[in-house]
Amino acid sequence: MKNTLVYKITSCLSILLATVYFYEVVSSFEGVKELFLEISSVALVVTIFVIINLLLSILLLTKKIKVKLILIIFQALIIIVTTWALYEIYSFEEITIIDSQIVS
Repeated sequence: MKNTLVYKITSCLSILLATVYFYEVVSSFEGVKELFLEISSVALVVTIFVIINLLLSILLLTKKIKVKLILIIFQALIIIVTTWALYEIYSFEEITIIDSQIVS
C-alpha cells in the first residue's frame, strides 16, 4: 500500500514539474519555432529526459506498464534535474547587476 502511494506521488510530481518546465521553456524562447532554432545542447538533453519522464509517469499512472524500482529511481533523478533547471530559469530572469550590486 505504501509503495503504490509513493509511485503515484512521484508520477504526479513528475507531471506537474514537466508542465511547469515546458511552459517556462516555451515562454522564454517566445514560441516553439524559436525553441528548436536556439536551444543549447544541455537544455535539449534535459528536455528530452523530461519528455521521457512525462511519458513514463503517464504510463505508470494509467497502469500501462508495471511499476519497478528502477523506474522510480529514474523518475526521482529526473525530478531533481527538472527542479535544478527550473531554479536556473527563475534565478537567471530575476537578477540584474548594476554597478557591481545585485538587485532583485
